Amino acid sequence: MPPTNDDPLRTTEHNSAPEPQGPSILTTDFPPDAEAGATQPFLADPNLTASVAPTPPTADVLPTAAGRYTLGAEIARGGMAAVGRAVDTVFGRDVAVKVLLADPAERPHLAQRFLEEARITGLLQHPGVPPVHDLGALPDGRPFLAMQLIEGHTFAELLKERRAGEASGHGSANDLPLFLRVFEQVCQTVAFAHSKGIIHRDLKPANVMVGAFGEVQVMDWGLAKSKDEGRRRKDEEKPGASSDSSFLLPLSSLFLPPSSLTQAGSILGTPSYMPPEQARGEIDRIDARADVFTLGGILCEVLTGKPPFTGANAAEVLAQAQAGRVGGTFSRLEACGADAELVRMAKQYLAPEAHERPADAGEVARAAAAHRSGVEERLRQAEVERAAATAKAVEQRKRRRIQVVFGEAIATGHVSGN
Repeated sequence: MPPTNDDPLRTTEHNSAPEPQGPSILTTDFPPDAEAGATQPFLADPNLTASVAPTPPTADVLPTAAGRYTLGAEIARGGMAAVGRAVDTVFGRDVAVKVLLADPAERPHLAQRFLEEARITGLLQHPGVPPVHDLGALPDGRPFLAMQLIEGHTFAELLKERRAGEASGHGSANDLPLFLRVFEQVCQTVAFAHSKGIIHRDLKPANVMVGAFGEVQVMDWGLAKSKDEGRRRKDEEKPGASSDSSFLLPLSSLFLPPSSLTQAGSILGTPSYMPPEQARGEIDRIDARADVFTLGGILCEVLTGKPPFTGANAAEVLAQAQAGRVGGTFSRLEACGADAELVRMAKQYLAPEAHERPADAGEVARAAAAHRSGVEERLRQAEVERAAATAKAVEQRKRRRIQVVFGEAIATGHVSGN
């Protein structure tokens, strides 16, 4: 069975166990002209008409070709879609092709969610979001999405390696600026999304990729919500609303601690990082400040090694998130030994009440940049002071040598007085 990643459009340089933060489900809404119970075939272009009935999908098997893409090995699989490494025959480049597993005639809402995720990701043209290359449909009617193949490590993997190094005595506090730089780049990407009226709703280290050359990309926009979405998403997310949660939960959930999973139904997100209003299913209250909370959760993990909410099981973690119990988290932050300004920032972003947090990720990004600039300025000033102290010490040594030589000359009568 192929390795499972929390974002099926990711592949890592090595086979590793799934990270404990868990995968995300796709919960984007129907377009205005789609009905939840409709049985219409999916069309990548709504202006096209189907001339022949689509061929029924072959179970949950990836095709050997999708449009101009030749598919190879499967690299990831979730409950809704599978991803294969593919070759773009036009440009001769490696890409990732994601294919819906469900028959769109039987579950048209999943096809619409798939399409909406593709459109939201495509709208976010930013270096911090993986570019979308193509969107189309297979002969059997299933949609496919071609995107950049991301090779690197998740931020969660890097944090895990850092913790392991610290535990073995091989870690270094000097790498904190590198992790803070990744955090700042994540904030900049989310700030761009907020400027476009889109909130992510499932930010966590496992949904951030760090490439070999320092590139940082925010992945898995399947839970993203646009300010233009209508009442259908609200109806879908109301407590008690029907949802095919057993289908939506990824297969990787079988191998992950229950507290780490992205929850389906009326509660969406990852409990360990989830703001209280989101954990309580208060859909109308979820806005950009929910992402601010999860950014605070990432910063908390960078500083303390743990997410805001931890526990033995999903119910315990979710209960903490719903109640906004951050007292223990704040104690860990205050004891972590990090710069006081960083601790203050993390605590502000993790405020249980949304109105006490910054309005959006733009404010968080500016604060992160200001802190970095302040640190760099202090380092420059310290370097100037060290250089001045070194020059002063050298001058003092010269003077002492002159005084010694002069004293010796007087003692030996080589210097005459008046």
